[in-house]
Amino acid sequence: MALSYPLFFAAYLVTIIIGMIVALLVTVGWKDMWLRKTLASAKYNVVYLVILGGLPLLIQALDILETRKPVDPSSVVYTNWIFQLSGEAIRIVQERLNYLAVQDFFIVVYVWVFTFITYFCPVLLLVRDDRVTLRRYAVAMLLNYIVLLPFYVFFPVAVSGSTPESGMQPTLYVSTNWGKMVTSVDPLNNNFPSGHVSLMVATFLVFYLAGPLYKRFYAFLAASTFAIAFAVLYLGIHWPPDVFAGFVIGVATAVISGSPKVQLTIDRYVRTVSSWILRESEDSTAPPKLASP
Repeated sequence: MALSYPLFFAAYLVTIIIGMIVALLVTVGWKDMWLRKTLASAKYNVVYLVILGGLPLLIQALDILETRKPVDPSSVVYTNWIFQLSGEAIRIVQERLNYLAVQDFFIVVYVWVFTFITYFCPVLLLVRDDRVTLRRYAVAMLLNYIVLLPFYVFFPVAVSGSTPESGMQPTLYVSTNWGKMVTSVDPLNNNFPSGHVSLMVATFLVFYLAGPLYKRFYAFLAASTFAIAFAVLYLGIHWPPDVFAGFVIGVATAVISGSPKVQLTIDRYVRTVSSWILRESEDSTAPPKLASP
């Protein structure tokens, strides 16, 4: 019996939370997880956490607003440009792998695994109290969104499965609950570059360069990055140029985020905002002062 969409979405959220708990036990271990240390790290990195949690939500909010607008004629023009660069290789792959089990697997990779990684990474860094890696990771994500957002606003490209000439099947969007979850927040024209690929590549490189402490996790990230890059092509979401551009942006932002000058410049503003937020918080919770006699 198929689940109703509200129950399906609730189960989706629950499995994300359970997955994060299990992943923490595997990557950190119960004995090394300390609530006080995690809360102290969260307090110190409050602005970075707002950036990491707020930017994906901002993109989703803009996407929801975009779904209510009429179709932008320029999206057809730009989509045709990308289509002419793409060829038919992905269509052939899609036809050769036309199996329901394969489709379901890559739908889960695209919708579940990507979301899991997006929110697990900052949690892992907080539990580890790894402030250096968290700063670099947040800077890399911020740079990604700074690059991606103008493309999404001014260079709309439709999903590959929506172009009849491509011969691609919009596999993701015909799946009942999974498809509804995506189409309810996605206008299906924010395709170039692939944000899924750029964010995954940047995430993998940041954790890889952080050292052997994250060896298990960046091995998982490497497999997930390749799986997501294939999924966005196979499911009729992205065109090959989208994926290539996403890869380039991911590498570039990971490299730039490693620059001490870039990190310290951004961190200077972050510390200023953090001190203001924390001062306001402390002032609001402090007991009132007694009037002088």
